[in-house]
Amino acid sequence: MSINSARLEIAGESNIGPVRHHNEDSFLIYTPSGGEAVLAVIADGIGGHSRGEVASYICCRQLLIAAKKTPSMQWDEKFLSNALIAANEYIFGFNIKSRRIRPMGCTVVAAVFTADKLIFANAGDSRIYEYNPEYFPALRQLSTDHRPEGFEELYRQGAFRHASLVSRSMGTAKELQLDLHTLPRDKKSRYLLCSDGLYNHLPDQVLAGILQEDTSMRSMVGKLLRSALLAGEKDNISVICAADAGEK
Repeated sequence: MSINSARLEIAGESNIGPVRHHNEDSFLIYTPSGGEAVLAVIADGIGGHSRGEVASYICCRQLLIAAKKTPSMQWDEKFLSNALIAANEYIFGFNIKSRRIRPMGCTVVAAVFTADKLIFANAGDSRIYEYNPEYFPALRQLSTDHRPEGFEELYRQGAFRHASLVSRSMGTAKELQLDLHTLPRDKKSRYLLCSDGLYNHLPDQVLAGILQEDTSMRSMVGKLLRSALLAGEKDNISVICAADAGEK
């Protein structure tokens, strides 16, 4: 858990799950000392492709390198977009040099929290949510999942239960397609970044019930992970929770 001048309490954790032999998720929380912003990232290696754990690690590492080179007061949409594009080029270049038939890649959701703004970007199906008891509905998914047309119907019919299928990702194409947004940061909101291992078996009402609890972000992360595992999730699970430091 960390609090900086962005007045943000934030915590994160990743769990390998009960079945997988390795964790293809990576996450990053960077709170520079005396900084004016916090960077949070979750990257999830694409199922069915080789070395997804390498792709997700490179993604987080390259964003950290970019953040350390840039004063936090300059972490804006341009910074986030450029950092992700550079990370994509790095992974794509690695795939080309290795001549991979099934190139490694990862989904990503990345967020910059300032004192009054939330800047976020995503590619794939890693998500960011906002919970605010004054909204209706109180929990809303801010990001959009990038999946091929017709995926949801095929999923309901039982297809793709054990593999990810996304239409956008990091490292699998030379040009990176991102959704990029800036929103006001509400001091009463809690924010959740996660890989698909969290929400696969936890409906929105369960997520909202945990996010509304009067507890620390560290405790909230732990409860979300335990809930997903108890619900039967077998995939890797990564979670970051953030809230105003004035709130518990």
